[in-house]
Amino acid sequence: MRSMSVNILILVGTGDGLQLAKELCLHAEFNIYIFVNNRSRLRSNLKVAGEISTLRNEDFFHRFLIENGIGSLIDASHPFDKEITELCKRVSKLADIKLTHFLRPPWTPTIDDNWTSVRTLDEAAKTIPDGSNVFIATGRIGLEKFSKLTSSKFFIRRLGKVKLQCPLDNGKFIYGNPPFSLKDEISLFRSLKIDILVIKNVGGEGSFAKVEAARAINISVIMIERPQKPWVNGIDTIPGIFKWMDHNL
Repeated sequence: MRSMSVNILILVGTGDGLQLAKELCLHAEFNIYIFVNNRSRLRSNLKVAGEISTLRNEDFFHRFLIENGIGSLIDASHPFDKEITELCKRVSKLADIKLTHFLRPPWTPTIDDNWTSVRTLDEAAKTIPDGSNVFIATGRIGLEKFSKLTSSKFFIRRLGKVKLQCPLDNGKFIYGNPPFSLKDEISLFRSLKIDILVIKNVGGEGSFAKVEAARAINISVIMIERPQKPWVNGIDTIPGIFKWMDHNL
């Protein structure tokens, strides 16, 4: 039993990270602070001790930890946000506080999947055959990597309803808001005559319907794998985080 409460900062980059923060908030022995990037679609709506929306730089981050008496740092950032993870590692060492990483497991292919694993969008573009109908689920950033593939057609998932001009002459934004069901994704892929799905291996349930849809109707998947992260003690379940805290705080 802890004799004193512990101030914890959680860097939230996924819905799973938000759920972790929510569950920790239910325990009176923890004072929870959270970071949610101001550019993120995530909204906490949690009663927390404090919340910040930018880390600015290493000095600002370090000062925030010291001024708020943070005793533990949980990196629950997006699996593709390598910079945040590296920043956590440096600043936690500087502030001499406990650090752990919370990250949901990546997806893994089954015998019924047809995946090509790549590391970057550049590699993905080189893998696409001429004349393909491609569904891109990696966001708007980096679309220029596909600009030379003029014989293919590109359909890019864009969240929200704000209409923008697609930077690809042979591309079109497909607007919508999650969640997207398996039935919806299959219907969409069939209507667009999709041959290839390009997606990041973020893990979790939020985007998995696209992977399942590709499997169901035999669409090839170009899977962009996660960047290597400097793991210290990565944990992939919420009970695992509580166990880590019992042993370290």
